[in-house]
Amino acid sequence: MTASQHGYVEAPARTLAVLARPDVLVVGGGAAGMAAACAAAREGAEVMLVERQGYLGGTLTSVTLGGLCGGYLHQGGGIRPIVGGLYAEMVDRLKLLGAISPTRVFGFVHGVPYDPEALRGMADAWLTESGVKVLLHAFVTEVSVSERRVRWVEVETRAGRAAILPTTIVDTSGDAEVVFRAGGRFSLGDKGRTQHPSQMFRMSGVDCETFFSVPRPQVDALLQGALNDGEPLPRTSVAVYPNPVAGVAHLNATRVTRADGSSLNLTDPWELTQAEMTGRQQASLYARVARERLPGFGEARIVALGASLGIRETRLVQGDQTLTEPDVMQAHKPADRIACSGWPIEDHATQGRTVWRPLPDGEWYGIPFGCLVSSDFDNVLVAGRCLSATHEAQASARVVATCMAMGEAAGTAATMSLSSPTSVRVDVPALQQKLLAHGALLEPSA
Repeated sequence: MTASQHGYVEAPARTLAVLARPDVLVVGGGAAGMAAACAAAREGAEVMLVERQGYLGGTLTSVTLGGLCGGYLHQGGGIRPIVGGLYAEMVDRLKLLGAISPTRVFGFVHGVPYDPEALRGMADAWLTESGVKVLLHAFVTEVSVSERRVRWVEVETRAGRAAILPTTIVDTSGDAEVVFRAGGRFSLGDKGRTQHPSQMFRMSGVDCETFFSVPRPQVDALLQGALNDGEPLPRTSVAVYPNPVAGVAHLNATRVTRADGSSLNLTDPWELTQAEMTGRQQASLYARVARERLPGFGEARIVALGASLGIRETRLVQGDQTLTEPDVMQAHKPADRIACSGWPIEDHATQGRTVWRPLPDGEWYGIPFGCLVSSDFDNVLVAGRCLSATHEAQASARVVATCMAMGEAAGTAATMSLSSPTSVRVDVPALQQKLLAHGALLEPSA
């Protein structure tokens, strides 16, 4: 978007009311943000979380996912927990609500089916019980910086604009909104090449027993047949999850690109608008093809569309350290890791199919603390899909469980930094000890 194509106006100076002065401000209430806020509050900090939607959960609830990915390491045909802490606590809370199903394993990947509607209410109670002050329907509009510190953050609410004056900030917005508005350095994927987004949706009236008895390659072949017959399917390798609600299936099937197949810039409002519309059109197409071609879907209808597009990648912050493709594929285990993952590089940047690059069986890698530290500031941490990583490495690290592990580490570090508020660059061994004491994993569980 060219902001100046219609000229400029002079914005008047204004005085903002101070809304809050928290120890830790978490921007974005998705998987990483919920974990960061809970971790910081449980360490004794006064924590405020701002979220632009009217509910928490981010991708888990506004986009919706069929399953929670990244919580396990695959080894010898079995799985072992690789993320614990607050992620494991969230799973346990969903189990108590009957809102989660047994883990499904597909070769070298897995997913834990869950009910996104139940997660919304669970998240409200979870953060409230943890002592987090939540502000919904609020989004960042401006950031003030001096001497390498973010001094205040301006947010827009239904009551107008106001300022929040935190000591430390954790940017879990996905799009690195704080770092971007503060003038921090970042890349947009790999020189503009990013993972393609998807419009997620759920269908009811599915004969799940019939459908899930069909081998995955056969499903792919049926969709390939539809493409060969002229159906304009942008993707023939799709993920379908049974929902904990009987007769409901979640479909991760669409793939939204520019007309020439290249990556969209989803930080551009015009491209994002068109992408949202295209995603809904594709969901309707896949629903019709599913009814006509897929066993068990003959009477199925769309019952829920993700409220927003599922964005996999936009801004990647420049951090003190950067997670790279060799770190992932060579299973690097740095001593200063604050999270670990065995998830493959999952490439949604190609046409038709998703390209998977799994690690060797039983292998995993660690994410160093420096990937959560914005190199341009002394009081800003990041977590989630906007971590400091290359395009390829982010394609592995961006899954839910790993994002929650990063969030828990960032929230814990943010509170640790309050005792010496010159920098968020805390003592990593001390941070690791706190994480382990709270049930986090820095290597796979036995």
